[in-house]
Amino acid sequence: MLLDDKIKKCELEYTKVFCTMYEKKNVIRFRDDYLKDMYYHNYTYLNNDITPYELKPIIDEEILFRKEERCNYCNFIMDLTIDSSMENLLEIKPSISRNGYYLFDVASFEALKDRKDCIIKKVINQPLVEDNLFCDLQHDEEALGRDFCERRDYRRGKIYVSAEGVNSYNCYHDGTIVGKCDMFIHDGVAKIEDFAVIPIYQRKGYGTTILKYLINVAIEAQCHTIYLVADEEDTPKEMYLRIGFTKVGDRTDLLFRF
Repeated sequence: MLLDDKIKKCELEYTKVFCTMYEKKNVIRFRDDYLKDMYYHNYTYLNNDITPYELKPIIDEEILFRKEERCNYCNFIMDLTIDSSMENLLEIKPSISRNGYYLFDVASFEALKDRKDCIIKKVINQPLVEDNLFCDLQHDEEALGRDFCERRDYRRGKIYVSAEGVNSYNCYHDGTIVGKCDMFIHDGVAKIEDFAVIPIYQRKGYGTTILKYLINVAIEAQCHTIYLVADEEDTPKEMYLRIGFTKVGDRTDLLFRF
């Protein structure tokens, strides 16, 4: 499934907000010196025209480079799927995540149902960053640890309250945060990212309310493309399909630990 170049460009521009980008033949490296242990701020993007037999030496070279950087992991992203024959070429077996790019059909916007008892606030100051962190801790503290969650959110929070281009929005019910989501807009393309509803508030309409609000922000900004990336094995994907998103591309993430 061939991914639109406008979406590819938006993905790279989004990551550049947080990271330094280094380009070389067939690969693009991203690094964030402020958050070196975050996989999606420190990864290698592989160009689509790489063949299976070109993949192995490129991966070997990048892993060696990461070891020279004294790092214990190497994360790759490619906008395609890989089969077992390609996996078998790899000496170190990675953790593989399969994701999809999902495009929103604006004709479905009016049919989106939202709750009227919510308030959504753009994150513009530190108290709102703290609420954002509280929401993330409900999701990720057990798996990732409080220290990492705090460092990640304060790092990203500096961007949210600046004019760098990535905005975050908190959703509240009766003064309590129930969910959050980010948006990045570049050349008429809107990327929805880091969508989360606190577990005890899920399946109560808050998620659709948040997404409808952000989609409206994109429409008012005259965006012609509104998309997100979803884990192909995760439950939210089914909600995205139900409310008007359509799959338009594949993404495979390869995480090597050593």
